[in-house]
Amino acid sequence: MGSEEGTNLAEELRGFLRANPDFLFHEQELLQELTLPHLGLGAASSLLERQVQTLRQERNTLQNRIALLLETAQQNALLASHLGNLATALLAARDCSGTVSAILDQLRGGFQVEAIALVTVHSAAPLPRVRTVPAATLEELRGGNSGAATGITPSAGVRQQLFPDTPPGELHSFALIPLEGQHLLGAIVLASRDPERYVPGAGTDLLDQIACLASTALERCLS
Repeated sequence: MGSEEGTNLAEELRGFLRANPDFLFHEQELLQELTLPHLGLGAASSLLERQVQTLRQERNTLQNRIALLLETAQQNALLASHLGNLATALLAARDCSGTVSAILDQLRGGFQVEAIALVTVHSAAPLPRVRTVPAATLEELRGGNSGAATGITPSAGVRQQLFPDTPPGELHSFALIPLEGQHLLGAIVLASRDPERYVPGAGTDLLDQIACLASTALERCLS
């Protein structure tokens, strides 16, 4: 039998079995004669055993996917809870000092941010624990981004300006949360010792929500 003829026959057989999936169920004699090599062992195994093995692999793949979905859902629920706590703390703040404290405390405690710098180019009134920086510094931090950004790369001089108490070279990844309003222009800079914490291209939806809450709260106290 030629190779082309054998290929055609194999295709016909596959088509027949797909169209008649219960064929082997009624052909027990033939089923007993069919064997497939047992993967990795070199022994023979029945077609049924191979089917069971395939089903187990599919089950394991499905279980892994479900576990990943559950883990992601739990992480999202936790982040949503932290975001709610931040909103509550900002609503409870009575003045600018309380607002700044709420931002810093919630970012450090709830979101586990290692290092934080609040900076402004201008604000309607002085803000406690906030550094005033030149407009060029803010432009460097934003890097052309209009909203929140991860994976920003501030220069060594800007890093020292923002985090003077941290040894040079200890912080390896950075993110930016813009602060904008009628009475305010600035940013919250997040930093981590972990190079993978704020990688470029990471989702910024959460950071944008924090930006909205923080900007609104600071606008309220400044006005």
